[in-house]
Amino acid sequence: MSEIKDLVNRYIAAIHSQDKQEFRSLWSGSDADTMISVAKVYCGTDSIVSNFLIGAIQKAYKEITLIADEEPEIHQLTEDTAIVIFRYHTECIKRQDDSAYGISGIETQVVKCIDGQWKLCHVHYSKK
Repeated sequence: MSEIKDLVNRYIAAIHSQDKQEFRSLWSGSDADTMISVAKVYCGTDSIVSNFLIGAIQKAYKEITLIADEEPEIHQLTEDTAIVIFRYHTECIKRQDDSAYGISGIETQVVKCIDGQWKLCHVHYSKK
């Protein structure tokens, strides 16, 4: 469970830093990886990095902080697959006009242990 919590914390840090290499390293690297943001669906690691992290997050926000409002709830489905659920909120500074912005909701992640390392396969944000 601690390895899964570490993956979640690395994901949160990568959203904040907007570090493309670190963000990419968290994913399984499969074309089947999926990200459902508040407004769009991204399929495949390349699309998630290019279109979500760079095309949406970096384009819209000068700064973004993703905050887990509670300890992630981990549901181990099999030895190598788990679902992670937590409430979140963001604190952002918009790139366009330096105004503050934020959302809150629930995030769900599906993670899989691949070659001894937990990786993201699916992330879904819901917004209150």
